[in-house]
Amino acid sequence: MTAVVTGHGIEDLLAATGGHPFVRWEVTDGLAETWWRSADAVAFQRTRKAVRRTVNVLGGDAGVTALLDHLPEIAATVSPERRAFSVSVPQHLEPRLRERYRVLDGGDWEWFHTTTAPDEHASHERVRPLDDVHRAAEVRAFLEAHSPTADTEPGQGDHWFAVEDDDGTLRAVAAWGTTRAGAPHLSSVAVHTSLRGHGLGRTIVGAVTRRAVLERGVCTLGMYSHNVAARNLYLSLGYDRLCAWSSRPVVIDR
Repeated sequence: MTAVVTGHGIEDLLAATGGHPFVRWEVTDGLAETWWRSADAVAFQRTRKAVRRTVNVLGGDAGVTALLDHLPEIAATVSPERRAFSVSVPQHLEPRLRERYRVLDGGDWEWFHTTTAPDEHASHERVRPLDDVHRAAEVRAFLEAHSPTADTEPGQGDHWFAVEDDDGTLRAVAAWGTTRAGAPHLSSVAVHTSLRGHGLGRTIVGAVTRRAVLERGVCTLGMYSHNVAARNLYLSLGYDRLCAWSSRPVVIDR
């Protein structure tokens, strides 16, 4: 059996993952106070907006499998009061999670990262800052109609951008938030359904990504795995798809 050892601190976690960008930008020292390693794989704590902590498992198959076997001990540290807690594993290893535990329904998603600014394009001039506080109801209605799975709420401190018609009607929106470790994070990208295929997604993602990289040196984003068109767009704009996760609530028998 592959041994599991406990680590402490973000610097050692980054060293154990070769400075993996997901760890660099999604995990803080507080979240890395306790983490676990087996061979070339790690399990670490993460949270973005929820208060409750979750666990991500990243690395080679043998090490990930050993860490999955170790989940009861990990759960005792991460969520001692809860019977079920969320675990994110590489998508191709989700069946191994199901073999070992009772697993509830969850979601499949992917994480992207770039340090290269997309080329400037004349269409970027159409992308303007959006007052998401005063126009919160309008933005919510637009997201509900054209991107109902969007998970960033207007008026919560993120920077919002939009492409509008001359009369101010929204045609595309996107939010620029911040990861736990301070990287720009693009979310809630939405294009009016009647205008898809006309380049508005490329316009707003390209413009916001370019601005983020030029200002901060990096931009990250996540997407649900079923969205093939979005994946192709992000890859074409220079993003690297670094993680493909299956996130599942796992029931731990105490």
